[in-house]
This record gives sequence, structure tokens and C-alpha cells, in this order.
Amino acid sequence: MRRWVKIILPIVLLAGGAILCIARWQAWFGMPAEPQWRGESVDFVFPSFSQDSTPESLDILVLGDIHNRLTSADYDTLAARVPQADLVAQVGDWMDRGQRYYQQLLFREWTNSSLAYTPVLATPGNHEYTKGVKKTLSPIWDETFPHPMNGPRAVPGASYYVDLPHIRFIAIDTNPLDRLVYLTRTLTWYRELQQEAGDRYIVVMMHHPVLSAGKGRANPIIFSAFRHALGEADLVLAGHDHSYMRRAPFVVLNTAGKLKQQRTHLRAEVADTVPVYGLLTVPQSQSSMVFRVYSLADGELLDSLYVDHH
Repeated sequence: MRRWVKIILPIVLLAGGAILCIARWQAWFGMPAEPQWRGESVDFVFPSFSQDSTPESLDILVLGDIHNRLTSADYDTLAARVPQADLVAQVGDWMDRGQRYYQQLLFREWTNSSLAYTPVLATPGNHEYTKGVKKTLSPIWDETFPHPMNGPRAVPGASYYVDLPHIRFIAIDTNPLDRLVYLTRTLTWYRELQQEAGDRYIVVMMHHPVLSAGKGRANPIIFSAFRHALGEADLVLAGHDHSYMRRAPFVVLNTAGKLKQQRTHLRAEVADTVPVYGLLTVPQSQSSMVFRVYSLADGELLDSLYVDHH
């Protein structure tokens, strides 16, 4: 009996572990089956506007989690549906992993589409971070998205803000916020930007939502620290949940991430698992800002939110 335990059992465990590693190699460590793309990388265009240079309205195409699942044909479809888009905003997990292969895959699909030269605002999701002993933002992030370096001091990540016509657009990288010092500095930074915004709308973009679309998905740290501060914003765009949820001013979107099971939440005014994209329209006049949500599959209007300036 002892000999069986000492010899046979370890062999069985090792064999089982080897089979598991082989089965999960692609998911854990490997690359997808597609061949690597060896085309030239191209910088994403960063928006440059002045307060007086906007047309009658500023139109922002908003994309949720994508995980490299949209093709150039999909982006062409979005461009055809929203031909007036002045820029694109994306709430994180655009790349499935923070590795160069996925960056090149994104370049290939994006730069071969009609949206290739549309300005981009993006924030990193948890999938753009490297996993390991220390969670860090992949170095290819800065190569991919040329955002301004005006975030909270001494906080790693990609938090920044951009003043667009009639909007102060604030991107908050939620990944470092599991450390109290970064959480405090980021919250202080946001409060200062909020106070200095003047008569602009405040639109916030982040990956992990303040309010979750489903039970068990909420981030208690972000909820406790930011629900009151961000509740004073005009609109807060988030992702991560792989479903759609709206409770003004909080909106959670999923565009192409693998759908989760149907979930409902008492906090949600509207909730669904249909893949969606959004269109934020900001008029030059002082009338309401409008956020519309459409089905990715057929472009059907699913939800509308009219936002009066706070």
C-alpha cells in the first residue's frame, strides 16, 4: 500500500497535470491559432480639438469590451452606421492580452477599416495588464495609445484627461486602485478636475464599473470610494461586466466580449446581455447631451439617455 502511494499516485498526479497543461496551454500561455501579422504598426490618432472648432455637435462612438473579437469588416459596419463620428472612446479590454501579438492583431483589423483615422480615447482594462507577482500595465499600451501624461502624480497606469468642446473627458485607470495610496491620489486628482471643469460636461471613462450589471461582479473598493464622487458626473462609462447596464449617470457596455449568463440587479434601470455600442452626442447649444445605445448585431436602437448639465 505504501509503495502504491509513493510511486503510483505521484505518477497519476503528474500525468493528470501534464494533460491539463496541454489542454489549457493555449488559454494560459499560448497564442491563438492565427498566424502572426507582420505588417507595419501605425500610431492611433489622438484627438485634437479646440473649444471653438467643433461642428454643430460632437459625436463620440463608444465601444465596450472587445478582446480582439472585432474584425475590420465589423469596424466598417460601425463606421457606416455612425458616419458622423468625431472620435471613438473605448472602455478597456480592447486587446485580449497585453502582448505584442494582440497589439498587432488590433492594428491589423483597425487600420484596414474605415475607422482607421478616427481619433481614439481609450482606457486600459485588466486584460491589458500583465499577470504575475506584480500586476503592471503592458509596455505596449503607451506604444498603442498616445495619451497625455497629465494623470495623478506617482500613480502607475493610464489615467488622464482631455478637454473637448463642451466636455472634460476623464479616463480613470481602475487597475491600480486596489492599493489605498493610489486610490486616494486618484480620487483627489478627480475631485480637482471636477472642480476646475467650469461649464463643461464631465464624462468619465473607466474599466471596472462603480455599479455592476450583475450579482457578484461589483468591485467593493471602487464602489465605496467613487460612488458619490462619480455620481456627480454627467456620464460615467465602464465595461468589464460583459453585459449592458444603465443607472444614470452610470453606464456599463459590452461590445464583443464573451457574454456572461443573463443577470439582473436591483440597481439597474436597464440591463441586458446583448452586445452593444453607444453614441454620445454633445450639441454646441446648452441643450441636453444624448447617449444612445444600439445593438451590435443589427444597429437597432435599444436605449436612450438624455443628460442635462449638472
